[in-house]
Amino acid sequence: MPIMTRMRDSMPMILFGLLVAFVITLVFDWGMDYMGIRARGSDIVGSINGKEITYREFTDILKEFTDNQKASTGKDLTDAQLKQARDQVWQSLVTRELLKDQIAKFGIKVTDQEITDWVWGDNPPEDLKRNFVDSTGQFRKDIYEQFLRDPNQLLRDPEGVDAKFGTKWLASYEQNLRDRRAQERLQSLVNASVQISEGEIEQKFHDQNVKYEVLYALFDANQLVPDSTVQPGDDDFLAYYNDHLEQQKVDATRKLKFVHLREAPSAGDTTDVKAQIDEIAQRARQGEDFIGLIYTYDENPDSGSYFKRGEMTPALESVAFSGKTGDVVGPILEKDGFHLLKVLEGRASNQEYVHASHILFSLDGSADSVEIKATAQRVARLAREGGDFGALAKQYSKDQGSAERNGDLGWFAKGRMVKPFEEAAFGARLGQIIGPIRSQFGWHVIKVHARESREVKVADIVIPIQPSSQTQAEVFDRARDIAYNAGQTDLAREAQALGLELREAVVKEKGGVIPGLGVNEAAVRWAFDNSVGDVSEPFTVPNGYAIFMIVEAKDAGIRPFEEAKESLRPSVVRQLKIKKTLEMAAENRGRLSLSDSLVKLQQTNPAVKVQRAGQATLGGSIPGIGRDQNVFGAISALSVGQISGPVESTRGAYLLQLVSKTDFDSAAYKNQRESLKAQLVKERRGKAFNDWLTKLKETADIEDNRDTFFR
Repeated sequence: MPIMTRMRDSMPMILFGLLVAFVITLVFDWGMDYMGIRARGSDIVGSINGKEITYREFTDILKEFTDNQKASTGKDLTDAQLKQARDQVWQSLVTRELLKDQIAKFGIKVTDQEITDWVWGDNPPEDLKRNFVDSTGQFRKDIYEQFLRDPNQLLRDPEGVDAKFGTKWLASYEQNLRDRRAQERLQSLVNASVQISEGEIEQKFHDQNVKYEVLYALFDANQLVPDSTVQPGDDDFLAYYNDHLEQQKVDATRKLKFVHLREAPSAGDTTDVKAQIDEIAQRARQGEDFIGLIYTYDENPDSGSYFKRGEMTPALESVAFSGKTGDVVGPILEKDGFHLLKVLEGRASNQEYVHASHILFSLDGSADSVEIKATAQRVARLAREGGDFGALAKQYSKDQGSAERNGDLGWFAKGRMVKPFEEAAFGARLGQIIGPIRSQFGWHVIKVHARESREVKVADIVIPIQPSSQTQAEVFDRARDIAYNAGQTDLAREAQALGLELREAVVKEKGGVIPGLGVNEAAVRWAFDNSVGDVSEPFTVPNGYAIFMIVEAKDAGIRPFEEAKESLRPSVVRQLKIKKTLEMAAENRGRLSLSDSLVKLQQTNPAVKVQRAGQATLGGSIPGIGRDQNVFGAISALSVGQISGPVESTRGAYLLQLVSKTDFDSAAYKNQRESLKAQLVKERRGKAFNDWLTKLKETADIEDNRDTFFR
């Protein structure tokens, strides 16, 4: 009998971070209406190479996953987070089943003795081992082994090591260890073909350590060959098209029209939240502990913070700073919901704050600056004579943001405004209208409303206004009705009749991205599984539902030359310009002898600028050139003093001369060889396994029916 079977009823729950996110099936008995189930019908959520995933299996794992997320954050998951969790769990299940198939295919077995040796050995599983660490961070092997001998006991020693971590035990720990060990072997098999040659190790050392210094002359295509001098003909276009057919491959696409019904809180939802916050306000004003109410009702509770002027919204700031210590103020409706505040205390601030408004007369280069100043002086005089400052700001101010608020800039401290404005505002008396004051933005007429040096400590209960379950159901029912009616007539006609915006998007089969809505693999899969004219059922999208209609279907293939021709023009022109720079570089190279320095080019052709690049390795970046593989290849082939032929670059063409090159340090290579090899092996194996797993997923027979269960 395996040693781990004795631990099944008493092993503390442990979360494992497997390489490919293995998710184990855990058993919890819970309701069928969790997280937005839309319809049931068949209980098969999907299948992976013929292995059916039942609704129960999927939702058991999903609940465990979301319970752990909630436990770690202390918050319920939002709708967006729930959708993301469903996607993560599904991808984990896909990976798990594909790897199980491959483990079976290769006949990989893990024996009971291997698990026993692992658990009882000198290097037990880290996730198990870390639960037997004392207050000093030391692993208590004696407590660990005592636990293994009798896992049902509650072990505690004077140092506080506790071997029982709650009442929830992980029943499948032994199987999980088997899965991990089997997966390690599978990965070793996949990576067995990865070989690193001696030449590759030497090249790695060379690229990291051998330093080159070069002279270079860049024949810049943008500077030396104006676009107007290049007139490509049909032959140029056709040659480029044929040489780059790979670029003309087009994926299969579907053009969709869709309507997006948003899940927004109803008037009734707002009324309900208002009633709730009013009831909380009444309890607070009757003396109930405000901090206790925060921790009961606020999703992000805290016991209060100090705020300075300008750090709150105007509405909250107004009631917070006008209230007395102990006052409960609100509720106040803000964008994030209803706020109920309690002023806890106040104190002097080390900064002075000013509340001011202004009227800005900006200086337009085409306008008469004298006239603008005269207008500013006239408006300032009107304000001083009793004119309505807010009305004048709305009429004259070029600062549209503050003009809409009657010129109000709110509260600000020193350092927030440009110097002339700040000096004028902080030097003014309350109620004084000053200006025009000149700044880099123009002329300002300023009115100072208040000044103080105080901050207040405020506790805040925030109750967000969110769509209720009834509102969500009503939006979904409406979406379903629209989908049905559109299926009988036409989505465009239905949208017009209901006053809904009809939007359009072109989607590709891979990636699942719908422009304007984000990733929705289920909707994209529907689009490619159906025909032009078909109308979808509602799909869950951010903030609501979308109903789609297919209006065009294009298959994958090569874009025809005539269709592609004009889109190729920038690339063809660029290629011809680079060709001309290569000819220029060749002509200039012909003027140099074997013994010449590249600098001589500047004497024969002043338009050519020769520069020296400081020492650099081919594994890094060359100063002034960057990372250009053509340049790297040319430099590595040069002898010291040798000048290259023309080297093509995305910028044009280069001539290069190798000035110096450090030697290959054999002793240093010998010291670094093993670490370089290990680095290469790790990089190559990680990529090999990831590429293998990606290919496995691409060729697998995967059916995902989650959209029929979740909304």
